[in-house]
Amino acid sequence: MLSKRLIKFRNDLIKILPKTPNSKETKQYLEKESLSGLIFHYLSWLSRFVSIKQRTTIVEDEVTKDPRWERCKEGIKYLLNKVEKGENLTPHLSLKIHSKGFSLPYPNKHDRWEDKDFLLNAMGFHHFHLGTNIEEGGFITRTDEVLFAQVTHDLFKAVAIINHSVFESDDGQLTPERSRLWSIFDKYTTQGHEPGTVVLSTVITFSGHPIHIMSLTQSYSYIVTQIDPKLDDPEFVNSMFKDSSIAAPNKPKIEWMINASGLGIYERKTETFFILKTGFN
Repeated sequence: MLSKRLIKFRNDLIKILPKTPNSKETKQYLEKESLSGLIFHYLSWLSRFVSIKQRTTIVEDEVTKDPRWERCKEGIKYLLNKVEKGENLTPHLSLKIHSKGFSLPYPNKHDRWEDKDFLLNAMGFHHFHLGTNIEEGGFITRTDEVLFAQVTHDLFKAVAIINHSVFESDDGQLTPERSRLWSIFDKYTTQGHEPGTVVLSTVITFSGHPIHIMSLTQSYSYIVTQIDPKLDDPEFVNSMFKDSSIAAPNKPKIEWMINASGLGIYERKTETFFILKTGFN
């Protein structure tokens, strides 16, 4: 039998995750999923965001030597300034992340990429719009040219200025912009390796998800199932506060939480988040 903590955790994931269609049927589908299944869908959606933190920026030559650099540099410098200050970059991301979190799989009709970013999953590159004005909806003005970047916990590496044709197909063939981005990706994947070396690039599953999401899901699911029963033990809970040099409240209100893709235990009275495992960026 699930604890109240796990029931709330499941319900929170389902509630927050954008659903397509946003219907009772989709909600019921998710309610039948295992805990690991819910975590998997949630992390897959979260992987399209960038956590809010300060990062060192690097701008590669492919960006500054691009003929579009002069036209785009104001927007790029505006974005990089926000990165270095640790500001929220979500306004620069695709609007689809707010509505395409999980798509109900219909037999023979489901587009497996409807709720995913193919280029992010395949290459690990986020793309950012380069406007400098915030629109009424809270997002940056959309631009045809976007900046592709490799984002880690500490680093933001700008790798290419690309226009929106990179997201299109030309009768099943690669558009010039997508072909160029693949070449850049291949360069970074093989960088530092001797000629003839076999290099394993980003691995994605048949469902279109990157394998690292599956691995992280398995790790989170294991941690939750192992730790949750211990959270009914006052001594265990008090030890968490003691180890963090924080005074434990009377009758702590403990719940599970995924915050900025990291898994942890949240205590409401003290507003303390105990991080058990960090996420992807």
